[in-house]
Amino acid sequence: MLGRRLSPVGLEPRTFLLIQSLDDTLLVLVSLYFAARCYPRSLAGIGFRGVRGGWWVLGLLAGIGAVAGAWAVDGALRAAGWPPADHPVEGLLDRARGPGDLALLLVGVTVPVPIGEEVFFRGFLYTLLRARWGAPWAIALSSLLFALVHGVHDPTPPSWLPVLPVGLALAVLAERSRSLLPPILAHGVVNLVAILGTVGLGWRSNI
Repeated sequence: MLGRRLSPVGLEPRTFLLIQSLDDTLLVLVSLYFAARCYPRSLAGIGFRGVRGGWWVLGLLAGIGAVAGAWAVDGALRAAGWPPADHPVEGLLDRARGPGDLALLLVGVTVPVPIGEEVFFRGFLYTLLRARWGAPWAIALSSLLFALVHGVHDPTPPSWLPVLPVGLALAVLAERSRSLLPPILAHGVVNLVAILGTVGLGWRSNI
């Protein structure tokens, strides 16, 4: 989650990758600790299990669908008169010095970020909410919290509302597959498209 707050402090892409990796590693370790010691006392219980090949395809398709949903919400907000939100990653892209730095940014947002956030939001948090209130409420609440965290740098709707359909897609995918692997893949696809869209198309994505 720290990666969404890096831009204001002027970090270079290499520093971003290091800090983002450390941040998401800590998020994973904390989630695993409480999952093992408190609830559900099983790593398999929060999604550490394999899946059949078809789920990898569904993960890829879910990522593409989540991007479409995010762009649809973003477009609706713009049509309603909301200005596009600034995203910290844009500042990192401005400081990228060639293909090498861009590659580091791509690695940072497609590897540690999806793993860290999925272990916490769709693994530990979702499992707790599901045990307490059932799957529908767990999907809704974990997705809302996921979206709001992405808007921590700017609480206006354009900053976080486009992320809500992404969270919903990832939560449904986790629920149906009973595994974190498809959501991690889908999350990586979302972030990859967001970065490439910002670079190649000038689209100010807020995913």
